[in-house]
Amino acid sequence: MQVQRQETRVNTFLNSIDRGSHNSKRLYNTSLNHFIQFLRLKNETPDTIIPSLQMGKINVYELLDQFVSYLSNQKVNPLSLKVYVSVVRSFLEFQDVDIVPSKFRRRVKVPRYYPDQEEPLSLTDIRTLLEYNSNHRLRTYILLLVSTGLRAVEAASLRLQEVDFTVSPTRITIGRQNSKTKRGRIIYCSDEATTHLRKLIQMHPYKGPTDFVFAMKSHTKRPMSIYRTILEEFQKVQHIAEKDARKENSLRRKITLHSFRRTCFSIINENTNSEYANYFLGHHHSVYWTHTEKERREIYQKKCMPFLTIYQETRDNTIENALREKDITIKLLTNRIADIELQQKEQSEILKNLTPEKLQKIMNS
Repeated sequence: MQVQRQETRVNTFLNSIDRGSHNSKRLYNTSLNHFIQFLRLKNETPDTIIPSLQMGKINVYELLDQFVSYLSNQKVNPLSLKVYVSVVRSFLEFQDVDIVPSKFRRRVKVPRYYPDQEEPLSLTDIRTLLEYNSNHRLRTYILLLVSTGLRAVEAASLRLQEVDFTVSPTRITIGRQNSKTKRGRIIYCSDEATTHLRKLIQMHPYKGPTDFVFAMKSHTKRPMSIYRTILEEFQKVQHIAEKDARKENSLRRKITLHSFRRTCFSIINENTNSEYANYFLGHHHSVYWTHTEKERREIYQKKCMPFLTIYQETRDNTIENALREKDITIKLLTNRIADIELQQKEQSEILKNLTPEKLQKIMNS
């Protein structure tokens, strides 16, 4: 009976979180599982301990501090530990257990998290990784991540109907249901990624508009299964290329699928501005920054795409086209300046030969 009540209490909380974000629900579920394991060591459950916390029979700050010690002994890294404690705190407050923020800070000592410097990933590094890859799906996936800055799961969630090959560069629509920030956006991918996307789609002619681009089977329903499979393939390539080093005192690798997103942001930010880069990658951006879809596409095509191309041949051709357009613009401006200088010279000659008598004669006429 107690187990049933416990599941009801926890599930009620998780269902309320699920209404905001399904991904958040998974994270909260993981955190609460750690809390439940901790309570079992005390022969307690969320069902039995919450009434005692509500009535003040058990000090909530001491309990949370003990939970921190438990997680530390389990070798949970500081970032995850901080998240788990925050989730449990939210759960307890949801159950009407009062937690004063100032008291919490004084009584519960959570280890500080000092993030490592992220490993820079250049286009040369990406090219080296791809040289060891023989999987066309993974190659297409990586080229798409580099040229669009998509989050790994966003790319795995991409459906055929969301890719528009009728415009150049190829337009991709990210629905709010697949976005981490729940804000839809329109982005673009490089011509290089477009070529590989077309080939990948042609390899599976049986797929319909609502099927996932990177799914191997048409009946695949969950993008997370696609993501996990691609991640495994990527990690194998990392191992072969000897680029699978891990961060100090961590199981996380220095290079991850998220590294391509950082590379994309850095390149777009350097060649345009932070507002465009933040919009393109789906970050929260200024409400005052507004451009038409055509303007955003032209900015990407002229200022970003040449520098988001991996393979040298395609990259050189793209840059060559951009330089050719720039040369034409410079030539037109040079000719215009020459015309203005000629006009100024002619006017100067006229003024130089203009005598008072001629000026008076012009005024009288």
